[in-house]
Amino acid sequence: MTDDQNIFTRPQFHLVEQSPDKVPPIPDADKARRYLDTNGGYDEGRVHAAAGHYQRLVLHVSGERAGQFYFHGHDWRRGHDEREDLPAASLWDAARYGWRPLPPVIYWTIDAHHNVDERPFLSVEEGNAFARKVAPLAEALLMGLTPVVGTSTFDWSPEAASAGMDIAAACTRHQHPPTGRRPELLTMAEVVAAHPAIVDPGWLALDDRSLDNEAEILSRSAIGRHPAIAEQFAIGPDAEHAAILGTRAWLYEQRHQAAAGRPMKSLADWIADHPGLVTADSTAAALKAVPAQAEADAAARGVYLLGSTSYTSAAYDHRERLREKVLVELETYGAARERAEDTVKSLRAAVYSRLFQVFSWEDRRDGAPVVTDTELGKLAHTSRQAVAKVRASVADEETETRA
Repeated sequence: MTDDQNIFTRPQFHLVEQSPDKVPPIPDADKARRYLDTNGGYDEGRVHAAAGHYQRLVLHVSGERAGQFYFHGHDWRRGHDEREDLPAASLWDAARYGWRPLPPVIYWTIDAHHNVDERPFLSVEEGNAFARKVAPLAEALLMGLTPVVGTSTFDWSPEAASAGMDIAAACTRHQHPPTGRRPELLTMAEVVAAHPAIVDPGWLALDDRSLDNEAEILSRSAIGRHPAIAEQFAIGPDAEHAAILGTRAWLYEQRHQAAAGRPMKSLADWIADHPGLVTADSTAAALKAVPAQAEADAAARGVYLLGSTSYTSAAYDHRERLREKVLVELETYGAARERAEDTVKSLRAAVYSRLFQVFSWEDRRDGAPVVTDTELGKLAHTSRQAVAKVRASVADEETETRA
């Protein structure tokens, strides 16, 4: 979290022309049909028939290639698990647009195929031409994204999402023309202005994770939960993509204004930075008092604390982590103690065996032992009395044996 208004710059849009060596060749239609007509009897056509809809338009929203837009085709000649040459975690099919967070890379599948009379597979030249044709829409999407204050990310806007939907429409076999902003896509600011009761004051104190969750809920279901919104904006029940967009950007902006320049910190981070606040031995009653105590301490230090005014498990979670650490240490020390005791037993046996060996040696000519008990005690790191006790036990055992 940060109090910086913007910690990033918006990427510049750049249309990239693809060269033939960057795009796989078009599958052979005759081989594909021969494979299908022979029910798989023509094996050479198998990979051509399985190519599928492999051509796309791709827009990089963030990362090293941010702003780039281009025609693309994954390599249909490889196995399904090896075809993708874009980061799998970054891909997002814009045809399934909705309340999902904005991904680093957006792609639109082009409805082109040998079996699609209206739109066969595109050559590299045709793909580049198609990318040029819809580039204004891609640029409108990129420029229409809403910055999320205090982060390096963007959020959707109705204009950006509508541009993405227009690109998806252009990618169909029917190549539908753009229709502009969808009336069923609303901004959070519009909704709040029309229905201020939707605002929850508790949002201002939520940490990032909780705020992101609220943003998703608002975008996905607020219109359905508040029929007055749909009525106000004339959104019918059959509006497939009806949603409130930019909710995350709006919530972060409101919280940023409430912080009024103060640095923000979550309750969980505050607890972690103040070890005495929660310990493994903290009682439930003590944990309940933690949010208020942390709130007062943070305010005194000019910090805007997040997550302290709503239900939070931060204190309980921290205590559980500390207790788990104690249990892990107990296991570690217990195992070490067991190993140490095994070592002690082994060493004790080794010391005794050598004492017994020395005891068996013949005395010197003057009748004195070869090594005195005092000397043996020093060598064995024990007392003279302990050595004498061992010697006596050996002598008693020998006596009993002879008897």
